[in-house]
Amino acid sequence: MGRALGPGFVMTVEPGLYMVPMLKDKWRAEEKFTDFLNDDFLVRSFGGIRVEDDVVATETGYRVLGRPIPIEIEEVESLASAQPAAAGWR
Repeated sequence: MGRALGPGFVMTVEPGLYMVPMLKDKWRAEEKFTDFLNDDFLVRSFGGIRVEDDVVATETGYRVLGRPIPIEIEEVESLASAQPAAAGWR
């Protein structure tokens, strides 16, 4: 951003992880990012996940808006295995 944030500014924070086999193969061949290429973790299919939080700047820092998003493995697995109505999905 080319502007300083102040109290009341709202932004979306969107860290993501994407699995793109073509890039993994390219980097492996080029010997790039080898410390980060974990073949036991990375899958062969294309996919990814992105966590989005809406955040408001305050006088003393920030506050995340809305309900907390599950990010711990146990929370995500529990939510993924729940029936849609029980998980609060609409």
